[in-house]
Parts: sequence; structure tokens; C-alpha cells
Amino acid sequence: MKDAVYNETYKHILEQINNLDIFKVIYEDLAPIKKLAKKFSNCGKILVLGTGGSSLGGKCLVNFQANASGVEPRVIFVENVDSRNFLNAIRKCNPADTGLIVISKSGRTTETLMTFLTLCEMWKNFDYQNRAVAITEFSDDNDLRKIATSLNMEVVEHNPKIGGRFSVFSVVGLLPALLGNVDIDGFTKAAQKTLIEVQEDSNARTFSEAYEMYDKAFKNRVINQHVIMPYSDMLEDYTKWAVQLISESLGKSKDFGITPIRTMGTVDQHSMLQLFLGGPANKFYTIIVAKNNEPTLPIQPTICGKVIDYLKGHTTNELMYAHAKATIQVLKANAPVRVLEYEKIDIATLGELMAKNFIEVLVIAHLVHVNPFDQPAVEESKRLALQYLNNF
Repeated sequence: MKDAVYNETYKHILEQINNLDIFKVIYEDLAPIKKLAKKFSNCGKILVLGTGGSSLGGKCLVNFQANASGVEPRVIFVENVDSRNFLNAIRKCNPADTGLIVISKSGRTTETLMTFLTLCEMWKNFDYQNRAVAITEFSDDNDLRKIATSLNMEVVEHNPKIGGRFSVFSVVGLLPALLGNVDIDGFTKAAQKTLIEVQEDSNARTFSEAYEMYDKAFKNRVINQHVIMPYSDMLEDYTKWAVQLISESLGKSKDFGITPIRTMGTVDQHSMLQLFLGGPANKFYTIIVAKNNEPTLPIQPTICGKVIDYLKGHTTNELMYAHAKATIQVLKANAPVRVLEYEKIDIATLGELMAKNFIEVLVIAHLVHVNPFDQPAVEESKRLALQYLNNF
């Protein structure tokens, strides 16, 4: 039975869906992004410089498609100032046929500016005018925009009302995704469908599950960790994206916080399941399961063995599904578990999941009275990093 808090929270979420740009952008015409992508039509590789929300969404989509197709991704992300990783990425690219996308909402992200300026030192004759784009706010105090302008580089506006971690459905996530052969139409349409279901029915699964997650798990403050465990390697980068979304959106109060923990089935059954089952009872679990995946042949071994006899006649998919079911059963005996089960994991699944996660963090943020869109606690660390730089 729905109570007054449920109804008030639902009303709040409807207002958010109708008014916030993070949702409006999901319905925008994709033609401008497709037109922008043509700038890179002759590029063998696309190098994306960005970190956090500027990269995690696009990288998730690109690597999802690469895993689905079995083709090495055309788009390469440089997210950190680890010099070895930066140089390894650059060595994969021929400056003569590489495209460049530099993303920073504020235009003052130190890691992105450093990698971009380092690239400028290395690629003196790069065609920034015709094969590069900067995505950033159209603000005056914007270092990235200053650099891009000095190089005659095209600048595309980063919507100032969309924070990085909520930007996957904007040009920030969709341009790299499209260049990585992602079906961005299917991705956004699945997100639209998810939002419409919430708008049309207060009992829609996406909303009711979000409310129940808080009410049954996090409300009492005893459970303060959220384990996200997909049984699909295609969702590995999705878990990284989800961790940022939850951490930065909800980590605002000394009295309330949810620590997201990313795990992968079945691999982490061998490293973390003992902790989950035998450790503190402070965790909520989201298990993502696909019934079907790329088919393999049933094995027909000619030898017998204690385990081999069980495996005989079965496929890798069947074993993955069996492990997921077993893990769900043993976890449910000890903790609250939510199971998201799909026939298959495809780009529509990902669009639904990401829109669903937006709703979830906004529901919980509303119920605990925190602003999900700011991140004031990290500003001091950024200031100190620049100060320490003077010591070198």
C-alpha cells in the first residue's frame, strides 16, 4: 500500500523528469551529434581526453559495443595522468589520421588540460582545426576553451545544467559512442521508454524499486554499501560509471552515505563472496543476469570426473546462469537482494539501466534531503593539488 511519503516522492520525481535537462536531453534530436561525427569519418582512431563524468559514460558505451562485436574499439580514452598509460595510448595513434575529442565541463580539469597540452607538445603539426573538437561550457573563465580557440579548434557546448556524471545521454557520451559504432538511437529510445513508464504509472518498476531499495535497505542506516554485480563482462565499465554516479550524487552527509562496490560475476565469487556471506551484514546487492548470451557448443568430454560429469552437455552460458542463480539464493538468505534479469544484454538494456540509475539516485537524494548534483567536498583536494604542483 502506497503511503504519503511514497506519493510525495513520486510527485517529486515526475517534476524532475519534466524539468531537468539530464532527462530532457534524452529526447533531443540526435541529428547534430551525427553531423558532428562526420568530422571524424576519415579517422582511423579517435582519441578522447577526459576524466570522471567526461569519460566514464562514453567509455562504457564504446567498450560495451567492442565486447559485443569482438572488434577492437576505434575510440581510445585517456583518463589519467599516468605517463606510461598516456604514452601507450598515443603510440596506438597515427597523428595523420587520428581524431581528437577533449572533454571538460568546467574547462579547468587538471588531468585533461595536462594530457591535452602534453599532446600539443608532441603533435606540433596536428590538424586541430579539422580533426579535433573540445566539449566544454561556454564560459569566460575556461582554460580548455582558450586553448581550443588558440588552435582554431571547434568548440561544442557542454550543457551547463548537466553535470558530468549525468552526461551520458548528451553529446559528451553519445559522440564517442557513435564514433565507436554504438546504436545511439536504440540506447536513447530504451531510456525514453523507461522514463515514460515512470511518468505513466506510480507503480512502475523503476520507481517502486528505487523507493523500496531505500525504504527496506538504506533507511535504517545499518546497510550502507551497495554491491553491483553483473553476470556479464559487457557491463564491467557500466559498474565503474554507476560507482561514480552513486558516490558523487549521494555522498553528502555524515549521517548518510552509500558506498558502491563494483564486482563481476563469476570472477568475484572467488575473491569477495566469502566476505559477502561471512562478513558484516551491511550490504545491499543488485545482481544483473542475462538468460542468453553468445551461444557456444555444449561440451561432450570423453573423460569422467566429479565436476566434469556435471558440466557434460552444458554450455558456458548455462554455467554462468547457474552460478548467478546459486549466488542469488545464498545471498538472499543473508541480505536484501535485487535481481535485474534480462533475456539478453544489449544496448537497449544499457539505456534502460542508466536511466533507471538516474531515477534511483534522485529518489534516494530526495528522501535523505541531499543535493545530488553538486560535489563540494572535492574542491579542497583540487586546490591543494595545484598548490603541491609548485613544489616540483
